[in-house]
Amino acid sequence: MSMTWGSRPWRIWRSHWKKRSTLNGRRISYAIIGTFILLNAIPYSIINRLTSMRDWAAFDPSTQYDLDMVFWPWMIVPYLTLYLYYPISAWLGCRNEIMLRQNVIFHQMMLISCWIVFVIFLLLPVEIDLRHLVVDTEGTVWEPLFVMMHGIDTPWNSWPSLHIVQSMQVVFVLRYWFPPDSTRTKVLHSALLICWLLLVASTMIIKQHYIWDVATAIIFACLGWRYWMKPCLEKLKQKENQDEFDILINS
Repeated sequence: MSMTWGSRPWRIWRSHWKKRSTLNGRRISYAIIGTFILLNAIPYSIINRLTSMRDWAAFDPSTQYDLDMVFWPWMIVPYLTLYLYYPISAWLGCRNEIMLRQNVIFHQMMLISCWIVFVIFLLLPVEIDLRHLVVDTEGTVWEPLFVMMHGIDTPWNSWPSLHIVQSMQVVFVLRYWFPPDSTRTKVLHSALLICWLLLVASTMIIKQHYIWDVATAIIFACLGWRYWMKPCLEKLKQKENQDEFDILINS
């Protein structure tokens, strides 16, 4: 049994869908990116500040492994690659009309999953008490990046890690849209997996997340893809569901 949240197109896409052939066929991509800034990035920042001001943690998931894990400052580079995943998925999901419909629905479900995580941030906040382990960055090329990151992102919004949840969802959908059926796509899949594994490791190595945050994020993303996202995308391959999508988005 699969969930159907977000499986119907929202009205906010109506004008963009009608003009989807404009902007070199990338109207939907730009609309998705703009919507994510408004409904994902801004709420995340607000909740991050609220939990910081509240200064109350529901529990402490830290382990000795979190404390002992090596700190490599250069791993901030793969950590920051998260912000490439959003435009990549929005940009590449425009190969044909079926994929365009899936692009809209997939990103709706990404937003919903993000809001579910926001509720966890608010109800069961956890402070990430690891930043004292960020050492020896003074005077290096990495210092301004850590200063910027720590200034923008307070050490809350811990679990499940949105870095992992959202990047993993993008990896899933790219592998779904572009299956490894040629040497070229197999190489690209391998490169994508390596980049994603570096991102996962970076969240812990640069002391932004606990192992608990990563583990719960992977479970959340896997279950969401298996029982929610993929089944809904599969339905859009059927003509009757495509017609229903068109009626709803144009009504």
